[in-house]
Amino acid sequence: MQEVVTGRGRPAVRVVSRWPTALAVVAAAGVVLVIVRFANEADYFGASIATMAGIYLFAYGLGRPWTAWPAFLLLSALVTILQFAHTHGVLPFDAPVGMAAVLVVLWLWAVVRRRFTDRPTFAVQTAGAAGFAVVTLLCVAVQPTLGALLAGVGILAHAAWDAYHWRTGKVVHRSWAEFCFVLDLIVGAALIIATAR
Repeated sequence: MQEVVTGRGRPAVRVVSRWPTALAVVAAAGVVLVIVRFANEADYFGASIATMAGIYLFAYGLGRPWTAWPAFLLLSALVTILQFAHTHGVLPFDAPVGMAAVLVVLWLWAVVRRRFTDRPTFAVQTAGAAGFAVVTLLCVAVQPTLGALLAGVGILAHAAWDAYHWRTGKVVHRSWAEFCFVLDLIVGAALIIATAR
């Protein structure tokens, strides 16, 4: 990490080293615009909880922390396809249900790859996947406004998940944990505020 010295003699971290935070702020700005337009549509936000949990399971299953970044692109594309297919009557289930099922598949894949040999980490990932899957399904099982509010709470809970993984340096690369933490913090808070209003 490069540092520059300010006029007061204090080290200041270059903005370049905080690129995950900067990227998250830009991404969050786009998501906030969607929230303003679709605040009461839990389908648009509930699936994101399972998607974020899936990114961690994907990287964990492979045992390569850097793969969280391509997993983000892959699972984001998948949730978009599921949403589109459900909206147009191609699938009998919606995106949150589909992404909860994806979590189960990713967990089974981690088991097949014998990732359970690291029992403490496997237990944490299993608990996280189960918890976020339940919250995802609850988002669509309740009244839409309540579902959107619950989605906001679930996204904030995922920010805590990101912070834990950033601190431990396990499962995903710290750049991903930082990006996801900032994104979740802004989006979760914005969703709760927009829904409550």
